Amino acid sequence: DDPRTPNSIPLEAGAGKVFQKELNEFVQIAINSISESFQSEDYQQKVTSIQNEQSEKRSNMLKELVEKAKEKDFTVQINQTGVATVPLWNGKPLTQEVYEALPEDYQKQITRKGEEVRELVNSYLLRLSKMEKEYGEKYKELNRNVASFAIEGHIKEMKDRFSKSKEVVDFVESMKEDLLDNLGVFFSQEIDSKAFFGKRYAVNLFVDNSGIEGKPVVEVTNSNYSSLFGRIEYVAKMGMLDTDHTMIRPGAIHSSNGGYLVLDAKSVLSEPYVWQTLKQVLFSGLEGIENLEHKIGLLSTVSLKPEPIPLDIKIVMIGEPWIYSMLSTLDTDFKKLFKIKAEFDWEMTIRNDTVGKLCGLACNIVKENSLKPLEREGIKEVIKRAVFLSGSRKKVSTQFGALEQILLESSAVAEINGHEMIEADDVSTAWEEMHTRVSLYQDKIKEMFQNSTLMVQTEGELVGEINGLTVIQTEDLSFGIPVKITAKAGPGNSGIVDIQKESELSGHIHNKASLTIQGYMSSKYARQFPLSLNGSISFEQVYSAVEGDSASVAETVAFLSAVAEVPIKQSIAVTGSINQSGRVQPVGGVQYKIQGFYDLCKIKGFSGEQGVIVPEANFDNVVLNEEIIVAIKESRFSIWTIETVDEAIEILTGMKPGKIGKNGQYSSGSFNRLVVDRLKKFYEIASQTNKRSGKGGD
Repeated sequence: DDPRTPNSIPLEAGAGKVFQKELNEFVQIAINSISESFQSEDYQQKVTSIQNEQSEKRSNMLKELVEKAKEKDFTVQINQTGVATVPLWNGKPLTQEVYEALPEDYQKQITRKGEEVRELVNSYLLRLSKMEKEYGEKYKELNRNVASFAIEGHIKEMKDRFSKSKEVVDFVESMKEDLLDNLGVFFSQEIDSKAFFGKRYAVNLFVDNSGIEGKPVVEVTNSNYSSLFGRIEYVAKMGMLDTDHTMIRPGAIHSSNGGYLVLDAKSVLSEPYVWQTLKQVLFSGLEGIENLEHKIGLLSTVSLKPEPIPLDIKIVMIGEPWIYSMLSTLDTDFKKLFKIKAEFDWEMTIRNDTVGKLCGLACNIVKENSLKPLEREGIKEVIKRAVFLSGSRKKVSTQFGALEQILLESSAVAEINGHEMIEADDVSTAWEEMHTRVSLYQDKIKEMFQNSTLMVQTEGELVGEINGLTVIQTEDLSFGIPVKITAKAGPGNSGIVDIQKESELSGHIHNKASLTIQGYMSSKYARQFPLSLNGSISFEQVYSAVEGDSASVAETVAFLSAVAEVPIKQSIAVTGSINQSGRVQPVGGVQYKIQGFYDLCKIKGFSGEQGVIVPEANFDNVVLNEEIIVAIKESRFSIWTIETVDEAIEILTGMKPGKIGKNGQYSSGSFNRLVVDRLKKFYEIASQTNKRSGKGGD
């Protein structure tokens, strides 16, 4: 086999470590057995016998050469430089002086005989070489037979031990043949046979699943090339980079073979060459190991090319929806490889089993990160935070990363406080500190409320002015703030003007909400005459785009207040969306909005009349911290829920909204009666103005 292409051997989980240990032991036993056999008396006798036979043949061949040369009056001399032929004269070596004194005929005769003797020498050397080769083979055959006999029992034992694996049986057989082909190492003075064969046959336990029950599950958060696809390491030797099969290291794709590999989609896509290589591996079903620098041609060093490993693996890639959408759109291979899509909910309904799972997850996080254990009250506080993050009293958040961060910091706080376990106060402190570190923007806004740079009142009553609520989201924080909404109304024909829209500071949903308000006004108050008014609604001190419909209740009440000239309590903030029938619809971020107005009241001072109006449909979203709960219990702060605009009107103005009687009129003295009367007045003024201007009218 090519030593540059190491083979892989698949084994059952745990068998690899056993095979590695037993093969190492086998190699040492085999080497000892062979060494002992080569030192045995029987072996030495056989070697001596062959040597004697070889020596005798060599001697006879030389004797024959010498005799044939002598017949031609030549002698043969053998030394370290080779074979020399010397002519004889009167039985003695012919000197140069005698040779030159001989007649020319004698000289020619000597030259001719010398050529004949050299042919005899060449024939002798050929025969000698052939004979030496034959005896070399005899030595090899002897050594091979002796070594084979010495290890045969061990070989059979190894084959029987791993008989279920054809790959192991084949490997042991090929190792035996290789060992017998390299017996010369045992006779070398420069090579340690144990070290040589120990390294040559060393098992690289590439993946060890001995400690795993069931199929392996590997999760990778940092999917760089080598961590995923493995690598080949090198050592520097005399200025050169050297490697062998024992320096091949697995990647996660190998460690999870036969099981499941969980990848972070964003990490896979952000690392160079990872996504493309992953696709190639999945399409081929094979994974070879090649360093990235070789793959892209940055390094020309000769390297190993391990045999590709067949893969039997399920890959789960976790990512955000936008990544899935991008891959589905831009990469036609994506859905061929990842055919199953599963969406995970960001929250769980509170039940015994889900709370139990959340507690189990918290305990696992504590164990994996070597954190302090959770006290009973501590875990309750953690669950409270999970409820707050979900935004619903009936659910808990599945933002497990946030939960882990809470536990990490709570454990650190417990350490500072000298607690053996994580207590409720530790969790609360950690939560507050996490918030404080990223709340600079929120703090600046609070400062502007405190010095009245942002002008929002929390006491008194004003016509056409109301406190709306909005949520600001940063990368690390969501928080609510009050926003003053003002409205003006008078007779005319322009209708209700949304100043945000006219200033191009309004989003599509907000524009829709403005039209919904106009639809509500027409259906409720324009049954006996058309609306004839000029009105405007503005979000004061808001200089960025306004989006969403969660302020439509506040906008509606503010505008109706301006029409009826009835003041609104500034101690109350309101959030909620309406439909054209005046029903109040749920909105998002209720817990942040309540907190935002509470914080403002805390800055301005509590009067006992302050609070927030939220949609009835958001009742389960009223998730409050302990401070607000205490304030409500002490009647310093209130929360109202509403289902209709009329309910908001009654809370905000203190007036009964009024109902339509049989005569088609709202009850006298009611808020809606004032609105209708004022709108009728607007209509009359507008009609007179239109007649005078020649625009027509009734």
